[in-house]
Amino acid sequence: MNRKTTSKTSVSRRQFLLAGGAAAAASGLPGIARADEEQEKPKIKSYRTLGRTGFEVSDISIGGAGKEANLYRYAYDHGINYFDTAESYGNGDNERNVGEALQHMDRKKVFITTKLQVKDEDTQQTILDRFGKCQERLRTDYVDALYIHSAPTVSTLDNAAFHGAVKLLKADGRLRFAGVSNHGPRAEDEESMDKVLVAAAEDGRFDLMLIAYSFMNRDKGDKVLAACKKNNVGTTAMKTKPGTVKMEPLDPDNPSERAAKYIDRQVKAGKTREEAIKEIQDYIAESEKAFAEAKPFMEEHGVTDREGLRMTAVQWVLSNPDMHTTCIGFQDFDAIDRFLPLSGAKMTRAEVLALDQYRVAASTLYCRHACTECSGTCPQAVPVSTVMRYAYYFTEQAREKHAMSKYRGLGYGDVLPCDSCSGPCAGACPYGVNIKANLLAAHSLLTLA
Repeated sequence: MNRKTTSKTSVSRRQFLLAGGAAAAASGLPGIARADEEQEKPKIKSYRTLGRTGFEVSDISIGGAGKEANLYRYAYDHGINYFDTAESYGNGDNERNVGEALQHMDRKKVFITTKLQVKDEDTQQTILDRFGKCQERLRTDYVDALYIHSAPTVSTLDNAAFHGAVKLLKADGRLRFAGVSNHGPRAEDEESMDKVLVAAAEDGRFDLMLIAYSFMNRDKGDKVLAACKKNNVGTTAMKTKPGTVKMEPLDPDNPSERAAKYIDRQVKAGKTREEAIKEIQDYIAESEKAFAEAKPFMEEHGVTDREGLRMTAVQWVLSNPDMHTTCIGFQDFDAIDRFLPLSGAKMTRAEVLALDQYRVAASTLYCRHACTECSGTCPQAVPVSTVMRYAYYFTEQAREKHAMSKYRGLGYGDVLPCDSCSGPCAGACPYGVNIKANLLAAHSLLTLA
């Protein structure tokens, strides 16, 4: 490790924390080669017009996983100017962190969005009251955009209480725009992401969208982007990296704790120990085959680990001019430093074609966000996409407690219906994903049982 480089980085961050972002860069503190620091400092290189809002947004933005105010200040100091949060993120703690950070920024240079779950029983007053609490936590005179959080159906878009509150808030100067987010149905009675968001883009009252979009899951997102482009609606991406739930190698005589729990549950459901072990081995074999087919791409392009794949996936989204900004749930300063060099980056045609090859090779490994293709095949109505999204929070966003809490809210406890199910979902996935095996692996991941 280069000691000089490490020292400059650590001092720079300490200086940032003590002196407060951009002001520190101009402070001329002893021991800092300011010209070198500015030259080495990664910053946003590309800004795009966020639809009809007219705001020039950084192509990389920060999502709701930020854990401390200084993370937002550091992002702002490096050119990131779009912060996405929600009432439900950390029970309001995320909004508090953004609000604290805002006190050290030029408010006019940042775009702040928050989101509310909107239900049929909400009234205009309940929306106003909840927004007021969001605004208090954000410590700002106005919020740039208020979203309907995860709108489940097209009919939700017409919620009179929400639109009445938005009209009043705009008239009071407390709100500028309205938006809607969706990352797929959470239950059998909810509608697909593209159906909901295309309708929202054509509605005329929504200025922004937050959608699930990745190189392995682009079909529905492309429909939404086309509708947004036609109607000049701002677009933001989430869930940009494919997520997988892998079972570790199995030693039948000495299984890991997670594998042992899986086997025990299967035995309780009526299978023999040998049948449970074979099920795990078959799933592992399927995964290893898919990874082997994808390995040439990964080696050729230097994608040696999950983080490398994540960066490649983000670069793919950034290459699409119709996606105005890509929200990333940065967990620390280092993550910001790693991803900032991707700003303004474009993939070559050869790189895109290679990524397409990976998409085909690894197709069976990824249960796609916002996908509803297997809906209706489960006799117990297990919300497959929702379960796998919680597994994504656990494995890809390092939000283990949040993921387990959300999964616990589904009410399955220690037993998932899949344990004793014959598996009528088998073959329902057009991408070849082993639905039952993925659900059982996710259950093992998300429970203590």
